Amino acid sequence: MGGTKKVTITLPVELLESMKSHTDNVSGYLTELAERAERRRLLREDLDRYQGEFGAFTDEEMAEARTLLHGTEATGQAA
Repeated sequence: MGGTKKVTITLPVELLESMKSHTDNVSGYLTELAERAERRRLLREDLDRYQGEFGAFTDEEMAEARTLLHGTEATGQAA
């Protein structure tokens, strides 16, 4: 992403204090969280589009994906 733009946001005081307790760069922290959320959104759109065209993923495909992501056969529980 190119460039930056300053914006004003409103956060609950407790949340801001919690963030400040483990980072000196709240702006960078929030940027990283927003980038992760955007990547997840784009991936979800791609996966939905794929499944719309080719059908839902099978249990075997999901197991293989979990193995690739986590290095072992996952149990179906969220990490």
